[in-house]
Amino acid sequence: MNRKKDESMMFDNLSAKFSQLLYGHSKGESSHISRILEDFNKLDYHYPIVTNPTKAVLIIHQCCTIIPPDDFHLVHKACQLIISLLTHQHIEIEGQTLSLLTQWCLQALKQADVTTFIKILCVLKALVTTKFLLSTVVSIMGAMVTAANSNESEIALLATQCLETCTVLPGDSTISERELSLLEIAATAFLKHLLTFNLKIDCIQQNKILISSLRGLQNVITHHDEFLKREFNLLLGVVKSYMVYNIKGVNFQAPQKVMPSVLNIPGGLVSKSKEKRGGKIAKQRKPRTSSKKDGKVSDDDDNVESSGHNSVPRTSDSDFSDTEQGRIAKLGLSQDRVRQAALNLLLQIFKLTDKATIFCHWSNFISDGYSANNLNVCILKDPSPKGRMAALQVLLALLTCNKLYLAQAESSKKHTAFTPFSVILGAMVTELHKCLSLALNENSVTVLHQVLKCLAALVQASPYHKLAPGISKKIIRNVKIYVAHRDFTIQIAALIVFECLLGSEPIVPETRTSLLRQTNKVSENVDEPINKTIDDDIEFVDFSSDDEDETCLTVQEVPWLLERCLANLGVLFSREICYVVSPPVKVQSLQVISAMTRNYFDCLILPYLSHIAKALEVCLMDSYADLRLHAGRTIDFIGQAMNKHLENAKTVTPELCLAFWQLLINNSLTALLQSEQHSVLRAVGCDCFASIGPIIFEQLARDKQILIITLLFPCSRDEDHNVRAAAVRALAISVDYPSLRDDPGFIVDVAETIHRTLQDSSVIVRIKASWSLGNLTDALVLNLGDLTKEELPASLLLRLLKIANKISNDNDKIKVNAARALGNLLQMLSQENLQQDIFKDTVYESLESLVKNCTTGTNMKVRWNSCYAIGNVLKKSNFSINNYKGKEVLFQSLINLVLDFPNFKVRLNAALALSCVNDKETYGSYFLIIWESLVDALENTQNIEDFSEYNHQDHLVDQICLTLGHLTTLLSKADLSSINSSVQLHYELLVSQMHKVIERLLPEKSTVLLQAAAHLKTIASEDLTKEQQSVLNCLFKIFVNEYLLSLKPLSI
Repeated sequence: MNRKKDESMMFDNLSAKFSQLLYGHSKGESSHISRILEDFNKLDYHYPIVTNPTKAVLIIHQCCTIIPPDDFHLVHKACQLIISLLTHQHIEIEGQTLSLLTQWCLQALKQADVTTFIKILCVLKALVTTKFLLSTVVSIMGAMVTAANSNESEIALLATQCLETCTVLPGDSTISERELSLLEIAATAFLKHLLTFNLKIDCIQQNKILISSLRGLQNVITHHDEFLKREFNLLLGVVKSYMVYNIKGVNFQAPQKVMPSVLNIPGGLVSKSKEKRGGKIAKQRKPRTSSKKDGKVSDDDDNVESSGHNSVPRTSDSDFSDTEQGRIAKLGLSQDRVRQAALNLLLQIFKLTDKATIFCHWSNFISDGYSANNLNVCILKDPSPKGRMAALQVLLALLTCNKLYLAQAESSKKHTAFTPFSVILGAMVTELHKCLSLALNENSVTVLHQVLKCLAALVQASPYHKLAPGISKKIIRNVKIYVAHRDFTIQIAALIVFECLLGSEPIVPETRTSLLRQTNKVSENVDEPINKTIDDDIEFVDFSSDDEDETCLTVQEVPWLLERCLANLGVLFSREICYVVSPPVKVQSLQVISAMTRNYFDCLILPYLSHIAKALEVCLMDSYADLRLHAGRTIDFIGQAMNKHLENAKTVTPELCLAFWQLLINNSLTALLQSEQHSVLRAVGCDCFASIGPIIFEQLARDKQILIITLLFPCSRDEDHNVRAAAVRALAISVDYPSLRDDPGFIVDVAETIHRTLQDSSVIVRIKASWSLGNLTDALVLNLGDLTKEELPASLLLRLLKIANKISNDNDKIKVNAARALGNLLQMLSQENLQQDIFKDTVYESLESLVKNCTTGTNMKVRWNSCYAIGNVLKKSNFSINNYKGKEVLFQSLINLVLDFPNFKVRLNAALALSCVNDKETYGSYFLIIWESLVDALENTQNIEDFSEYNHQDHLVDQICLTLGHLTTLLSKADLSSINSSVQLHYELLVSQMHKVIERLLPEKSTVLLQAAAHLKTIASEDLTKEQQSVLNCLFKIFVNEYLLSLKPLSI
């Protein structure tokens, strides 16, 4: 402390002396300045000795004023002082002093010797690092570029590092054109170093120049999109060369432009998302990747453990002296950092480039078994764990962003002159499996964790059903040992790989077999290759399988993965010993069990429900809230899968499922719903009760049924909006349970709850409540024809109708359900209701809402739900559309949609709605307009602007033809002349499409076409004019063909 105080006083004294100096040309004055600067530089600046920053700024200003730029001796000492003040004392300079210092340095550079030149560069580097100003960068950029081309390696290094610092622009500001031009100047200097590098001169400083150049380019592309696009192929070429720089056994290739490969994206590649069919499934994991776009790369090494990963000392310890040994170690470290900088640049390039462009360069970086200098080499041969880590991060980014394209991969043993795109891709995917399997032989825990993350992403992206047999089985075998690794992060990563395998679709028999193996089975029986000839071609690491050879009898043989997860959760079998499991491992074990419900419920979950229930019971009673949360979610997933399988009574026994729910309801599950401290637990508790299902619910004791309902109603008034949303959804689902649907009091209570929550301030609650209203009204519509069921009170029905009208103007997700509910509610109105003016007005408002929603907005589901609801009203409602003043608007809206709306599902539902009128009188003057419009719409179905609509084309054609068939059943003799021109103009089209539809549809779905043909025969018996007879003959040929005649005779 005293020393710090003394040095601070010395600094103040020297500052006072220095501020009084005036430079003269005498030798004595120069010597005096030199002595004071020497005294300044003797101070220890690692301590904060400057108490007054202003004095320090004045000293810098004085140095630039009294020391001539051509006095090398004084300039050198002054630079040393300025560097200490800027870097260690963190002195900030600005304004006139900053400008003066910059100009002084630039003047001194022109005449300085090598040693002084280096010191001046250090000042400029410190200046830009501590205070980034565009004006400063502009001033020094030219000098830095010139210095970067110096033959002196130390000068070139410092200048390049200074240029790198200049490329670190403030991230929160807009980049100006001047800054972009400076970035290009710097990038040109960086590329010059990288493209003209002489491999024979392999020294530490040269490597540092390469590192700085690669990092500088990373900064440039982060801020300069146009430069990245323009030089994309060259940048990839640079990275491809330097990412394998000085790896043993890999020849260095001079950087050159890398062109796109044959892996061009097929034009017809379309993402096919699975339609949701209600209920929940265990979601597939999304790999977490860094979204950070920081161009600056730290000089410090990453915190990666040192590893003995396949590394062999280049020479023995005795061959070198300590000094030589240290120099070689530093050289090796600098080479490692070159590779890491190249891989970091590659990762940044991939983050800033679109997926399709990246995929076209896959073969340049991923091995297909023949190519060299790729990421596979970096992962397996880089001696530095940091280098392997960087390569794996790039691979993870590639796998994550190109998962859709990898679905096209396939293996083939056929030898043809042309290798298909999919087969090349399949070879790459297979090589990646080999590479990552070999990489599992890793000593660094951090790198091993990254290998497993990449494996998880690869498993998610791989279509195993199209690849060579044996791949997934060996991945399971190689990863299996890591679920019991000493490091819990590795256990979690290994379990994530299995979670992804469980979600892989379609299921591959070898995966199922490997996952169903019991722990106590002998390994020889299960390690036999499915296809020996193909299996032997795939190289994988064969790890020890001692645990598979153990034989130990258990109460019930449990598949090894489930057994491990249950053991992690506290359910131990006779072969297990008690061990401590970290909470994150328990959480991941629950997620694996949840994933099992997706595709393996019948074999991995159902037979072991009693064990799983015990594990869930333990988790629900745990003090760790996150564990209780995931246990609740697992119960929800199991319940959803259970309901699906209970529909097939031959494969599932309800008794086993009933025991599962009874155990949980009796104790822990009810406690979850009553958790006062954690609202998220109450919400997941509601979800669990919602997934019980009608079959199990009906078999529960009456007191348990009452308990569940009694717990759910108060939750609908919970202070947390997520709990209210989950509760109202659960109540709406329970309306489908037979015993509750027959309870009028319960139905009314649920309806009142839904009505209340539809007015909630939270949009999340309103979305769930709107879905609940749709589900409730679906159930009530089912009860319409049953005279034993009590009707909903008229006042409540009216309030529900009004609230449904109101929410039809809310959020799109709410509108979707509002349309569905309105279509149902309007069907429930009795003649008695419709005689009341208040009901009539509400009905008119409802129809206006439906018409508005089917003709406006960007949400297609809102539109087609509205069309479908209109159809239900026209077909099943007691309300007569003839009394509706907006009938013409309604018909015209549906006509406009069916004619040329871009979305085919909307057009289909509009066509369906037009077929829902049962009498010709209701169509009125629109009957013939609708006929002609449908014929035009049929012609328009051949015009597809969006390729994704192709899947719905046949369905749309079917519906238009069925609607035309319905209109034909209402034709009269007088209409034949009116439709003559339309029929004659589109005759060939009508014959062709109608006959295709007749042959395509099942007989029970084409009944209306039979009826149309029969009705035409009835008209034929009347007196017809020549024109009418001609039209009728055409219609016969349209609606009748041999296939239709074979189904049913026309004389009916």
